[in-house]
Amino acid sequence: MPARTFDADARRALLSAGSSSSLSGYGALARREGYGQRPRLGSWQSGAHLVSYMTGSGLLCLPLALVEVDWYAVLLLAVAAAVSAYTSRLLIEAMDVVRWSRGASVSYSDLGFECFGRVGKVATGLLVHATFLITCTGYLSLAAACVAGVTGLQLGTVLVVVTACVWLHVFVKSLKALAVFSALNVALAFWIEAVIFGDAMYPLTQIALEHPAFEFITPDLSGASLVVKLSYSFSLLVSGFFCHAIVPTVYNAMDDYRESARVVALSQLGAMALLYLPICVVTFAVYGDSLQAPVFFNMRNAFVRTVTVVLYVIHLLLSYAVALYPLQRAFESWLLKVAPCGGAGGGSTPASALPHVQAGSGLVGSASSRFGDYDDGDDGRRSARRIEVVVKLVSRTALVLVTFFLSYALRPSALTIFGWTLVPVTLLGLVLPTVFFWKICRDEARSVDKAAAVGVLVLALGTMSCSLTLFV
Repeated sequence: MPARTFDADARRALLSAGSSSSLSGYGALARREGYGQRPRLGSWQSGAHLVSYMTGSGLLCLPLALVEVDWYAVLLLAVAAAVSAYTSRLLIEAMDVVRWSRGASVSYSDLGFECFGRVGKVATGLLVHATFLITCTGYLSLAAACVAGVTGLQLGTVLVVVTACVWLHVFVKSLKALAVFSALNVALAFWIEAVIFGDAMYPLTQIALEHPAFEFITPDLSGASLVVKLSYSFSLLVSGFFCHAIVPTVYNAMDDYRESARVVALSQLGAMALLYLPICVVTFAVYGDSLQAPVFFNMRNAFVRTVTVVLYVIHLLLSYAVALYPLQRAFESWLLKVAPCGGAGGGSTPASALPHVQAGSGLVGSASSRFGDYDDGDDGRRSARRIEVVVKLVSRTALVLVTFFLSYALRPSALTIFGWTLVPVTLLGLVLPTVFFWKICRDEARSVDKAAAVGVLVLALGTMSCSLTLFV
């Protein structure tokens, strides 16, 4: 399917209109006032979601990259942050163009449709949703493994407990309400960083535990070439900046979508400068080649180590809630679309409800559109609300149980989780943004952007291929 081209000046003029227009992130899906509309996100709430998602499992595992390639990983960390921020900008520019042409919210799969037709739409949607599911399964597994490794309890028992804890988030009403948990998660990340620094610097010279409480299984790179080591470290570092899967969700939910590119870039660069870089430098300088992943298993004080593990587990579970939310919204939308009803709005759900949910716009094809056209006024609206609440609780609980059973049945190690996420993260974070930008924005793109997009694409495919040799 040929890429669409649009007049750049006309598009920028329309995009510069106020965010109260139909292109404000809700588009045609939000023209109905009232019940179906969801609260929008401010810049700080959007940034909290992005940082919370990025720092989930990567926050304390990233120092391991330093062990593989020594201090060169600090340079790789800066490169990974710059590349991730750049591909995020390319993704948002492609979304701007598609939304300008449609006048509606844009999902990742909509970009796939613009570039590759229906096959691209389905494939991209499946990739995004599979990434959320793998990520949440990994968060749940890592949290349970940390607790089980420290307490000595059975992993199955711990999984039941942590699953019961994360199940409580099914009652969160909107992405804006969830921002409170994301903000708490970001604060928790800085608290963990402070504890790590405190333990590492007192005394000034530390050594790792001879028998750590728990140790993640990592690839054996002793016989690997320098290219493979650099590729693996780069892929590991890029995963710490991966938030591209939820960028469309946040983009469509923002009060002023024009701030999305700035918010995403600041979130990624801020995570590097304030979290990843200080932790990597300090912990490697103190622990050297004995550095563990996560780093808190280097701590010699048992009480401090246990407190840090508890904080990290809470951090993972809060990240789990953010990562699962878009998938839950998509599942709710699909259930409401196929649910039988006798209202006049029974067939009014838009076709865009299925590919990937626009979380900011409320339920796409929500009860307000499927069941809201009743003639009996308040009774019809109350019935619609009850239906939506039931669907929400059932669908969210079902997805939480799916991640529980996957974690229990597969019991993946950190190495396995990284292997699962390597291809989706590279495709969604590096490859597809450049491909979408090239197909959709090529005619109005600058020469430097075209060259950079090709360079990022080659870098992504090369590092992914080399890293895969460690897992296959």
